[in-house]
Amino acid sequence: MKRAILACVVIAASALLPIVVTAEPTITIYTDAQTYQYGDTIEVSLAALNLGSGVSVDLYVGLLTPDGGLYTLSPYGQSGWSGNLEAWIPDIYVPPGFAMDRTPFWWFDVPCSMPPIGGAGHYDFAAVLTRAGSFDEWVCNASFAPFAVRLWPASHYYVDGETGDDSNDGSESSPWKTITHALASALNTPATIHVAAGTYSASTNGERFPLRMKSWVSLTGDGPNTTTLDAEDSAYHVIFCYNANELTIEDFTITGGNANGDSSAHSSGGGIYCYESLPTIVSNTITANTAYSGGGIYCWDSSPIITNNAITDNTSEYYCGGGIFCYYYSSPAIENNAIEANAAVAYGGGIYCDCYSSPTVRNNTITDNTAEACGGGIYCYYTSPMIQNNAIEDNTAGYGAGVFWYGGSPTVRNNAILYNSAGGCGGGIYCYYSSPTIENNTILDNTANTNDGGGIYCYKSSPTIINCIMWGNSGDLYHCYATYCCIEENDPGEGNIHYDPMFVEGPFGDHYLHPDSLCIDAGSQSTEEAGLSDRTTQADSTPDTGTVDMGFHYPIP
Repeated sequence: MKRAILACVVIAASALLPIVVTAEPTITIYTDAQTYQYGDTIEVSLAALNLGSGVSVDLYVGLLTPDGGLYTLSPYGQSGWSGNLEAWIPDIYVPPGFAMDRTPFWWFDVPCSMPPIGGAGHYDFAAVLTRAGSFDEWVCNASFAPFAVRLWPASHYYVDGETGDDSNDGSESSPWKTITHALASALNTPATIHVAAGTYSASTNGERFPLRMKSWVSLTGDGPNTTTLDAEDSAYHVIFCYNANELTIEDFTITGGNANGDSSAHSSGGGIYCYESLPTIVSNTITANTAYSGGGIYCWDSSPIITNNAITDNTSEYYCGGGIFCYYYSSPAIENNAIEANAAVAYGGGIYCDCYSSPTVRNNTITDNTAEACGGGIYCYYTSPMIQNNAIEDNTAGYGAGVFWYGGSPTVRNNAILYNSAGGCGGGIYCYYSSPTIENNTILDNTANTNDGGGIYCYKSSPTIINCIMWGNSGDLYHCYATYCCIEENDPGEGNIHYDPMFVEGPFGDHYLHPDSLCIDAGSQSTEEAGLSDRTTQADSTPDTGTVDMGFHYPIP
């Protein structure tokens, strides 16, 4: 879900604007208490006074959250809060002598999801009056109503598909039979549903899919090798997250989702569907799910944490994102996953991102994925993700087998891009109308059927390519220019060298640098500037120091 941090308001909230004269109207905001916990209701009131002449003003009401975010109350007549800077009541006339005593206007339950009041921490409601049509011209000082939300103890429920009964109380000694019943019974409060080992499906324990997640209610299994959620191809999704936040899904095998419907919600996210949601998806095996888009995981205006999962053998049967699909302001953290053997009919066999989505893709193995059109491993359309410390290997596509960018300015730092194969151009990387930063990658043994840019292929693009090793590709560079790189072909450029990088085997792979390699200390900047001083190119795990080495840097054991 989008969170806007509006600098002008935060500065104003810090009382950096000048104090105004008292003859102008004033607004004061209150809460009915200073501390709340689960089950409480926050009452918010306003008082106003005008001792001067009549004036037309805009009234803004905001909420500052513990993470530094700001929401403003949507314009009067609309519901909810906005990440944009909007007046609650614009252009309202305040007559001379107007006085309004403290009057309740809003009530918010704790927790609530829009905005997410409920996480422990310190918040502020804020109110201010400005000249009509001009937020920059305040007619009074901002008023703040600080309050805190306390932690509360989490509830624990238990499910056992073999020994449980949905007429039980859900305790450890008297578990429920179905996860469906557990989710329906749990309140939107901090809770964990513990699921015993077994297969949960319609044919085994009468499970009903999709499992509809709630804010604050987490699911944890006994482990992906022992606890399976199987929709048996009879439901559009295995797990469905709609406006669901502050929850974790962990330690399951998630399989059998088949999003083959004719609407967006029914044609996407066979394994896990996320819409305006912020789950943490950790330590699962997400496999053998199918969808129009996002076979494994689908994100719409959602930025989940996706970490330590095996996302394998999922399929986008008609469009994009065999493994993971990110769309419309979705910027998940995709870290430490094995994203393998997923397939897309069109784009993004492993990962697809589009429409203002900029995920962080870090420390993953992205291997053996296929896309019939573009982006076997990763496809990005006018987005600017961070792609760092990944192994992007053995992927296939028509164009851009390893990575394909259409527009945007992604950062591609310290990846091993190896053995990818394109039927057309761009075995390792394909840049189309884009301006990526490509630094400290090892781009090795990638092939393109046309022999054009087996390593990196560019079309009307202006990449920055530095500190890389490009070797054994069917054409290292096409329509692009590199500096301070080791390139097998004789491409010119400042700091480029053309000597065998002398790869040797080490603790985590076969592409460490021999101590005599001329790629050592041959980069364009210091190791600290490159952000690689905690990693190594040496088989003995000596940290890189001084001038940065060219190519991929391994973690230090």
